[in-house]
Amino acid sequence: MNIKLISAVILGLTLPWAMFSETAFEAGLRLLKEDKPQEARAMLENALVGETHNEKVYYYLGIVYQQLAQPEKAIDVLQKGLLVAQDLKPVLLYQIGVNYEAKKDFTLAEKFYTMAIAENGLLARAYLNRANTRMELIHYKDAVEDYRTYLRLRPDAPQRPEIERLLALLEQDFAQQENLLRNVLNSLKNASLDAETTSAGIEEFKDTGTTDVDILD
Repeated sequence: MNIKLISAVILGLTLPWAMFSETAFEAGLRLLKEDKPQEARAMLENALVGETHNEKVYYYLGIVYQQLAQPEKAIDVLQKGLLVAQDLKPVLLYQIGVNYEAKKDFTLAEKFYTMAIAENGLLARAYLNRANTRMELIHYKDAVEDYRTYLRLRPDAPQRPEIERLLALLEQDFAQQENLLRNVLNSLKNASLDAETTSAGIEEFKDTGTTDVDILD
């Protein structure tokens, strides 16, 4: 028999078995890469039944729920993943922050980004996202530090021009605020000083018991 024909027959026999041997997790990951989150969800949920200690299943299922605009489900499965996490703890925490941010719960989002950074201080995207949440929380100075850290970790970041413009505006605003505060503080001090001087003069006048005012040399 022709060798090429034999090879074709063998290949035809082995391919179905190779496809059949794909695990639910592998199928889910493949479908996720093919941008089919709905199909990936079913496979990854099935995978989770038999792989409850596989941190990757929790992570990717969380990604799927996020893509399907189901942040509460994503948070739930990612938090369960933390119970078995080994290498993926920083990114699990990060993804929880992402989903809280999607819910516009910026306080909890900031908390989980901070926890992710505590686990991995080089997780650049966590600094960027925490900076964005801190802007929402009006924690501008902390946001500036996070943006700067992000740019140090990712000097070639595509968002660099926008971040630098934002930093310039924030720093300008800080300077204006400081000048305003300084002026207000000086006015307050001057007003307090005038009040004290006037008050002291009145008290001195009352203490003398006379309308005569002594001029001190």
